[in-house]
Amino acid sequence: MDTLKAEADFVRHLVREAGQCILADRRQELRVSYKDHGEPVTETDRTVNTFLVTELRKRFPHDLIVSEEEQDDEPARRATARRVWFVDPIDGTKEFLAGHDEFSVMVGLCVEGIPTVGVVHQPPTAKTWYATPQGAWLDAPGEHRRLTVSTVADIPAMTLAISRSHRNRYLTAVIERLGVQKVIVSGSGGLKVGLLVEQRADLFISASTQAKLWDTAGPEAILRAAGGIMTDFQGQPLDYRRPDLHHRTGLVADNGVRHAAVIARIKDIFPRRGKIN
Repeated sequence: MDTLKAEADFVRHLVREAGQCILADRRQELRVSYKDHGEPVTETDRTVNTFLVTELRKRFPHDLIVSEEEQDDEPARRATARRVWFVDPIDGTKEFLAGHDEFSVMVGLCVEGIPTVGVVHQPPTAKTWYATPQGAWLDAPGEHRRLTVSTVADIPAMTLAISRSHRNRYLTAVIERLGVQKVIVSGSGGLKVGLLVEQRADLFISASTQAKLWDTAGPEAILRAAGGIMTDFQGQPLDYRRPDLHHRTGLVADNGVRHAAVIARIKDIFPRRGKIN
C-alpha cells in the first residue's frame, strides 16, 4: 500500500507539471487536427502525452502504458499484464479549444485489471483528485481533504452529472426514466467523477460508445476509493483487459447506495451491443 501511495504522489507531481505546460500553450494559437471519428487533437495533446508516457516509462520500466495519443500495439499483453497505466493527456479537448476550464489530465493504474491508483488534475483551477486503495483525496489551493461519496438514496432527488458534448436521445430517456430534477453539465469524465466524490453530484451517466479505457481508469479508481461504483448500463464491471479500447455499452457511476435500482430502471434503454443508430 505504501508503494502505491508513493506512486500516486509521483503521478500527482507529474500531472501538475503537465498542467503547467497546457496552461502555457493555452495562451498561444493552437494547431488542431482531427482523428478519423472527428475528434479534435492539438499539438498540446501530443506534447503532453509524450511527456507523461516518457516519465512513466522511466519510473515504471516493467509496466505497460496505454495512452490516447499512441497506438495500442499490445492488446494481447494488456489482457494479461499485471500492471497497466492508462494516460489521457487532455480529457475534454473540445472544452480546452473553446476556452472553457472543463478539461483535465488523467492517469490511472490498473493492477490485475482493477483500477487501483487514479489521478485527475484540472489545470485552470489547480485542483487534483487522487486515490489509492487507502482512500481518495482532493488537493486544491488552500485545501486538502479526504473524499467520500454522498449518501443520497432517493433516485429522483439525486443530482445527475452529464456530458456537455455527448447528449443524445438515450440520455434524454434516462433522465425521464429516473425522474431526476437536477442536472449538472460538465466536460471531462474525470471532472464529473470529481463532482461525485465532492458530493456535488450523486450520479454520472454517459449514454455513449465514445468513452475509452483511459477515460475511466483514473476516475474509476478515485470513485471506488471514495465509496462509489462505476459499471456499464447492464451493471457489469468495466473490463480493462478487453481487446477493444472502447466502452461500448455506456457508463453508469454513482454513490453506490442505489446502484442496482438505477441499473434496473435504465438497462433496457441503451443498446446492449453499443450500436447507436
